[in-house]
Amino acid sequence: MKPVDVTVPQVADRRGRHRVSAVVDGRRVWFESADVPLAAASEALGAALLVPALHAGRPLRLAGPVCDAWAANLGRLTDEFRRLWYPAAPRPLAVPGHVAAGFQPAESARHATHISRVPNPRPHPSTSPTALCFSGGVDAFHTLLTGGHRIDTLVYVVGYDVPHRDRHRAGAMTALLRDVAAETGCESAAIVTNLRRHPLVKATPWLRAFSGPLAAAGHLLGPAVGRMLVSSDGLGFEHPEVGARPSTDPLHGSATLAIEHVGHPIPRLAKITAIAGERLVQRHLRVCWRNRRSSRGQLNCGRCEKCIRTMLAIDAGGLLGKFAGFDHGRGLAAAIDALPEVDGVVELFYRDLLGHGLSSSAAAAVRRLLDRSAPATQVAVGFQPAESALHATHIPRVTNPRPHQAPPHGAAGFQPAESALHATPHRLLSPAAFAHVCNPLVGHRVGYVRPEGNVGDHLIEVAMIQLFAEYGIRWRLVSPADRRIAEGLDLLVFGGGGNMGTRYPGNHALRTEALATGLPVVILPQSFTSPEERSFATVFVRERGSLALRPDGILAPDLALGLATAEPPRPSHELGVYLRRDQERGGRKPFFARDPVRLFRDPFAYLAFAARHRRIVTDRLHFAVAGLHAGRDVTLVANDYHKNRSMHETWLADLGCRFAATAAEAFGRRAA
Repeated sequence: MKPVDVTVPQVADRRGRHRVSAVVDGRRVWFESADVPLAAASEALGAALLVPALHAGRPLRLAGPVCDAWAANLGRLTDEFRRLWYPAAPRPLAVPGHVAAGFQPAESARHATHISRVPNPRPHPSTSPTALCFSGGVDAFHTLLTGGHRIDTLVYVVGYDVPHRDRHRAGAMTALLRDVAAETGCESAAIVTNLRRHPLVKATPWLRAFSGPLAAAGHLLGPAVGRMLVSSDGLGFEHPEVGARPSTDPLHGSATLAIEHVGHPIPRLAKITAIAGERLVQRHLRVCWRNRRSSRGQLNCGRCEKCIRTMLAIDAGGLLGKFAGFDHGRGLAAAIDALPEVDGVVELFYRDLLGHGLSSSAAAAVRRLLDRSAPATQVAVGFQPAESALHATHIPRVTNPRPHQAPPHGAAGFQPAESALHATPHRLLSPAAFAHVCNPLVGHRVGYVRPEGNVGDHLIEVAMIQLFAEYGIRWRLVSPADRRIAEGLDLLVFGGGGNMGTRYPGNHALRTEALATGLPVVILPQSFTSPEERSFATVFVRERGSLALRPDGILAPDLALGLATAEPPRPSHELGVYLRRDQERGGRKPFFARDPVRLFRDPFAYLAFAARHRRIVTDRLHFAVAGLHAGRDVTLVANDYHKNRSMHETWLADLGCRFAATAAEAFGRRAA
């Protein structure tokens, strides 16, 4: 197959602009800058064009020399992309006589990426100037303002997400870059390119390819930069179609340029919370890709899904009115209602937002959006958990779960007998502890109604996924608003948590919709904030205190106690104090304490964060559970109703958890 030929890059000055160009597959690709000189780096062209060449199934042939380190990385990088998307893609091959360590010779030249190598230049020193890829978005601002990195230069490339021929938006982005650089004491480097107009690049999904072009900017800056930072996307997991990853970005580096993927796995909501109070962000935040407004210099349309998602996160913190770039939040509910639907990748983000203080009108609009999106985000029978969930320790199948036995005290349901507390490795309770919850569902077609909630509720859901797989329960995610929900289902289960009663109206409304389907509704282990005397088929309560509010409830453990987790890392912090900031806060909150649900939305990141601390004081129930899974010294502090105290008395005390009525009491006990 004909290779993609790239000529030796040429440097020229063009009307005060420094230009580097090369002919790629018969068409000229150029980069230019009026701010900084650009280097004739073949590594830049190779990084930018590797994925497009793989996507086309053609070998990439670079005429210009590259350093040994970059050449060796190229083979590993190609292997990563083969694993992700292109199993039959060409492998790298050095020019005969220059085979480098890490290279696997290909079977024939038609399967090769051809390069000419030069010896490694001297390694870059640790004090090399650092550049940050900066587009004015949440991730870049978070790295700039909170990442703890010494940043010398902000780099933006016109032609990647803003077309280089769109002079209005290109000018506005260049002005934004220079304003932010000036206010933060950095240099600015604006680069312009026609790369995305090349047919090979046009034919390649940009989400797969863009990490290479970002790296290209670093190589073009030459000796002026020794370290380039690329910010994570804030999804909290690796999206299967995104090429910028912690595992691949560093492989675009060379002997003189280190490329670092930073900010992973901090989720987007935590990033926005951390930076939304900064005036610099309020003036300059730019997240829009569509830029649909016609007014000169307007960078956020305020109507696309990405704009709306960002506006909602800012609204949850009560600061949207300060952001001029979003018209100070005017018309947010109407903009949400104008979205047709959201996909499954961001659906969890919207559900998470409902538990973070949205205005009533915005919250109602989000619920309507999720209802419209239900068919697009439903998970069919045979659903597999997200990639992060698949990294959990393998769960041995329960062949003969312990049958339910009538407990003492006249309350129907499972009691925390001593035998149930002997968990399998990295589990607090064995699967047998949930037999009376799961066995009645076996053989039925189950629809799962996901409650609104936070990362603690997501932890419960992951445990449910594991237990349902353990018991062979057939299920799928459903929306009770779907008029055809009853088709192919025998019953509904409503997820576990602490939202029974009327305190959380969104979840109360979800249960109303579930009952209206006419299907039997089973409530998975829950806590009651107030009575809810409705005709559910079965109600499992997760602690004895809630039996007073639902006397016919069946006692069962919180599902998160049955979660199978991986071996925890060693702790790196002595003490973590994390207290809630919402309506369930039980007392005065020390000024230094943070609410952990505002930091994470990925449950496995939540588990890993808890494991970093040797001792934990928290009133977040599932942060305490996460700490117990890691074997940490945990003190659970009371919340404003019976839930935490009762959970401790019913289950957690037997699992080694301490209890304190207030945070001050927990500290006083430690001091004593």
